[in-house]
Amino acid sequence: MKLRLPSTTAMLQISAVLTLVALGLMVWSMVAPTPLPVMVAMTVGQGLGTLAFALYGFVVIRDIRRSMRAKRDSIPPPVSK
Repeated sequence: MKLRLPSTTAMLQISAVLTLVALGLMVWSMVAPTPLPVMVAMTVGQGLGTLAFALYGFVVIRDIRRSMRAKRDSIPPPVSK
């Protein structure tokens, strides 16, 4: 059974939404510097930001590998004489 991953566009959109949510939590902790917003920003916000970055990195690495594979497959084999 092969694992079916979401499309590149969908993963980038998820990454962007997670980044914006994490950024919102960080801004909330700066606007209201009480213990609860700071703790939420440092735990949930950092976790979401890290997950978004990891998802983005996965998409970039997958795209690089895909383009290298396509380039390798497009090179014709050497002609022997």
